[in-house]
Amino acid sequence: MSNKAFAVIVQELRDGRTHSELSTGLNDLLAAVAMTGKGGTVTLKIEVKPASKGSEVDKVMITDKVTVTLPKPERGTDVYWLTSDNELSRSHPRQSSLDLRQAPSAQPTTLKEAIQ
Repeated sequence: MSNKAFAVIVQELRDGRTHSELSTGLNDLLAAVAMTGKGGTVTLKIEVKPASKGSEVDKVMITDKVTVTLPKPERGTDVYWLTSDNELSRSHPRQSSLDLRQAPSAQPTTLKEAIQ
């Protein structure tokens, strides 16, 4: 049985690239959770196989897979109306439009002072 700590093995995998990938994935996940308010995951899968066939195993092959599942931000919703020709319209087809114009800004003609 190995006495080597799991963290040491993770740091050695692929010359440290696995550990770096996990660290980057965790940082990305933390930022996404802070931004969206939703959760996500960082998953490390380690596969161990014997290097050769036979009853005596003196060498193993270790592969890893790091998967980062970031939370997805909420997507907005748009509202459209259907016209009589089944076309999409941003304006309600049975509602008349208002003729809007800029109102003039009036300056006050007399000023009053407050007494203290």
